[in-house]
Amino acid sequence: MDSGEHDTPLYLRLAQRLQSGIEQAAMEEGARLPSVRTLATQYGVSMATALQALRWLETRGQIEARPRSGYFVAQRPRRGKRAGAAAAVKGGAGRWAKPAPELDAQARDHLAIAGEAAAVRLDLASAETSLYPVERFGVLLRRLAYQHRDLVGSHVRGTGYPALRAQIARQAMRYACELDPDEIVVTNGCVEALNLALRAVARPGDVVAVESPTYFVLLQMLRALEMHVHPIPSKPRTGMDVDALRQALDRGVPIKAVVTVANGNNPLGSVPGDAAKRSLVKLLRERDVPLIEDDIFGDLCFGETRPRPVRAFDDAHGNVLLCGGFSKSLCPGLRVGWIAGGRFTERVKALKYTTSMATAELQQAAVAELLATGGYALHLRRLKAALHGQQRALREAVLRYFPEGTRVTDPLGGMVLWAKLPEVEGRSRSTRVLFEQARTEGISFTPGHLFGEGDAFDDCLRLNAGNRWTSELQAAVRRLGELAARGE
Repeated sequence: MDSGEHDTPLYLRLAQRLQSGIEQAAMEEGARLPSVRTLATQYGVSMATALQALRWLETRGQIEARPRSGYFVAQRPRRGKRAGAAAAVKGGAGRWAKPAPELDAQARDHLAIAGEAAAVRLDLASAETSLYPVERFGVLLRRLAYQHRDLVGSHVRGTGYPALRAQIARQAMRYACELDPDEIVVTNGCVEALNLALRAVARPGDVVAVESPTYFVLLQMLRALEMHVHPIPSKPRTGMDVDALRQALDRGVPIKAVVTVANGNNPLGSVPGDAAKRSLVKLLRERDVPLIEDDIFGDLCFGETRPRPVRAFDDAHGNVLLCGGFSKSLCPGLRVGWIAGGRFTERVKALKYTTSMATAELQQAAVAELLATGGYALHLRRLKAALHGQQRALREAVLRYFPEGTRVTDPLGGMVLWAKLPEVEGRSRSTRVLFEQARTEGISFTPGHLFGEGDAFDDCLRLNAGNRWTSELQAAVRRLGELAARGE
């Protein structure tokens, strides 16, 4: 392939040539494109480059993937309600939503630093290793690898280990949520599930409504997918403000999809009541707007009964794409997630196949056995009790050692706290400097500005309660409070 302009990546140059070829040849909708191998040979590039070019065109809606069939020219948008909404985004939606802006240099640095090792870890939303059944899981993995060598010796394809998909559906029945194992796709963690969901219902330039504050990885994902962000205020106990979302839709905001972390929200720890969940489902169904639900913290809510996901109120309409996983509740290193795609299932399956093809099955088999034997339920009871106690101890320490007037959430689930520092002489404190000061002393947390845009949550911070409460942890919180007060 001609080298062209050296500043443009090779895969992008190939994608542009393919797009030009589709237009010049006036290829019809559904027309099949050459295979990855054929494109690589024709243009003198690697198969990886050819596949990357096809995926780039797919994310922009130019082509679509079909499992085990290849790539085809995508259906072109029709005139009407959807086309009008798309035109509004391009022409006048700037007043409603804006592309997620590029991170400033400081935010990029903070995002990169947040996950690095530190003496005291208050940053990542994860419990310490001792709270997970790591040894039992290791035994399961070794036994399964010995007894079923095909789990590691055979090529992996398909939507996931059948026994695991069946167990996920059975677990959902316990909290009155009906899932069809055939709609479940096992993913490489819940993050991949969210990525597939977004790509299944929206395209670059589309408006996606999210809770505010929201999980910072979701914001990064939307930036990478070139989608517009419309923040919806969230409340510390009840989550997304459904009335605010309704008002946005009534004003004509062309929202193409909504994302919620309803149960055990990250970072607020909120859990909406059933009435609010039902209202959200009804509103979006009436407006024909898909809902993507991240329920990875659902199993870690503190009530006597596990809260139902929003998907449970969808009444088989398939408008809610439910995403979950086991990295928070079972073992962080597993990276086993899943998505129930509803009416978007076939699209999700196609995207999974062309993104990572499949997920390793040995870990899936071990999770399936733990679910089937009841070991998971017993582990959850112990883990939730530990997290609840650790969260209360951390919250009491923050209220004791941080500046007077600091507000702290009282979560209904999950493993994090969200704190807001008080104003000083009418001005807000920033946790950006606090973050850098604390890191020099070996203390980590996640600064609030990463959970929104610009300075929206500059005076907030997220603290992880996943570690057992110790005198060392207490001393670290005391020191954080001293540093925060020094900022006065």
